[in-house]
Amino acid sequence: MKEKAAKKQSFLNRKRAEWKEMKLWNGNELCKVDWIVSILILTVLFFTCVHSDVKLTGNRSFLMYKHFSDFYQASYEQSGGYWANYLPSTFIAYAIWNLPLYLTGHAPEAILTNSFVNLMWYKLLPVIVYFITAQLIYHIGKEMGFGEKKSLLCKFAFLVFPMGVFSQFIFSQYDIFTVFFMVLGLYFFLKNRMWQFALAFGMACTFKYHAALYFLALLLLKEKKIRNLIRYAVIMAIPLMVEILPNIGSEAFRRNVFGFSALEYVKKPFTVGFFSGINLMAAVAAFVLVWAYQKKVEEEETLASWAVFFCVAVSFSVFGFSTWNPQWVLLMAPFLVLNIFMNENGNLLLMITNIFMLAMYIFCSQSMVDERVLNGGILKYILKDRNFAVRMWDVYRFHDQELLCTAMWIVLLLYVVFGHPRYHKKKGSIISRGLVWQIRAAFLFGVAAFVLPMSVCAMGVLQGKTVFFDNSRQNMEMENVVMLERDHPIIQEFTVSGNKISDIKIRVYTETDLDLYSLKVVLRDKESGEVVYESEGDTYGLKENTALYSFLKHSVDVESGRTYQLEVTSDAPQNSGIGLYCVEAGKALAQLVEPRSEEHEEKRSLQMCITGVE
Repeated sequence: MKEKAAKKQSFLNRKRAEWKEMKLWNGNELCKVDWIVSILILTVLFFTCVHSDVKLTGNRSFLMYKHFSDFYQASYEQSGGYWANYLPSTFIAYAIWNLPLYLTGHAPEAILTNSFVNLMWYKLLPVIVYFITAQLIYHIGKEMGFGEKKSLLCKFAFLVFPMGVFSQFIFSQYDIFTVFFMVLGLYFFLKNRMWQFALAFGMACTFKYHAALYFLALLLLKEKKIRNLIRYAVIMAIPLMVEILPNIGSEAFRRNVFGFSALEYVKKPFTVGFFSGINLMAAVAAFVLVWAYQKKVEEEETLASWAVFFCVAVSFSVFGFSTWNPQWVLLMAPFLVLNIFMNENGNLLLMITNIFMLAMYIFCSQSMVDERVLNGGILKYILKDRNFAVRMWDVYRFHDQELLCTAMWIVLLLYVVFGHPRYHKKKGSIISRGLVWQIRAAFLFGVAAFVLPMSVCAMGVLQGKTVFFDNSRQNMEMENVVMLERDHPIIQEFTVSGNKISDIKIRVYTETDLDLYSLKVVLRDKESGEVVYESEGDTYGLKENTALYSFLKHSVDVESGRTYQLEVTSDAPQNSGIGLYCVEAGKALAQLVEPRSEEHEEKRSLQMCITGVE
């Protein structure tokens, strides 16, 4: 015990000595200011931003205490039909972590309970694992010959890498569990401890199935004998079998886990000439795996170089050719960081990361990840769960989704092309000139590109801007569209609860290669018929199918409590390929008056958002 205490003390003393030796500020090296500023920024993000996913998983994990054997059925009944989609490992991890909350009477009353204390506790677990993973990155750097100084910088770069900061501190997701075991597996791989490597990746697969592809690429690079491939594949499968086999008899488990909609993301059929239904992700991944198997590497330094490259290539196959959720980008973060530090083009790779992050932020702000992350953080006590009248999607103002996706795809491709070992430096301990500045710039840009538009949205709430009506977040009914046609006006009624309408945004249906048509918008008082707003324009800007577009050019003064009619007309011919999405209105005050449809006898409404000032 004394020996262990001495070792622990010596480690702490060593860290204190390193801190004392580090300069307060050094433009070309890692310094105290870097650590202080980054920790302060990450702390602010920790307390202000939380996506609802961690709330659902954290709240649901409390069922493990009383329903360990029938967890999935109990979860289904508790949530009223919302399935628990992960294998037990995620919920077991949170059940263990949440014991202090459970024992102190802080168990949530329902799956949607939005407790700030609980959310911060849920978020703290993956953040701790995030920092532990960074320490593993440091040890991997040492193993790769980076040396002390470069390995420490690599650890810092991982902590502030924009993809990690977004996933861990803004989205607040738990994909770090997968990443931790993958990085641990890579460490064992470099140490030639193969059964530990396989077991670590097996644990990673219990959190995210993507880890299996990374495992296969590394295994095929290292082992060429069939019996060894089978042996380590079996070891990798053990954690999965331990979690699947005891639950396989449960219908709720099968429907929950194997029926998870995200599993369909990898099925993207593609047609090339005679061949149809090609799964590009599977095709590219298979190519990478075959390449890894045929690659013969003898030197350890070269092995590390190819190992990182193939992990980056697997990331390209996953993120370049399948649908993915934005928080998943954390899966490729450790391999990109290691590649940047091994690469003579590291500065370039960091710069193009800024392009990827900005494009992803804009793309996701339409409906996936946006200003609503503030609703779970500490600012919810100021914002008071009010709806945001100003959206990040509006603040960015660039809505060409095809260009955004193209930009992200090109960056992913460049990661692979310039990640090839031929671009890796022979002297591993040398730090590229300007790399420290690029790390700082990428971190600050990655934070600012999300936080500044989010802050504008929060300021709108504080200024009294509110949402009068919003059904834009409902699921789109693709078959429920009213088309813009000549002599067929679209008329929508709604009642306001304020004295000014700031904007009316409607979800637009568009087809490709549209012609240009006129677009006239009129807003009138239903009772008096008085026109309070009128504008004429065209459909030039309405390009993105399913996007929300503004139909007002300026704010309009109205009377609270009165009903108004929005009339949209166009000279578009029949089957022009442009229209407006509708949803069932139910008991909502906003109703679609014209056109009436025999196919939709129920009351319906344009899918829209009306904002204003109370």
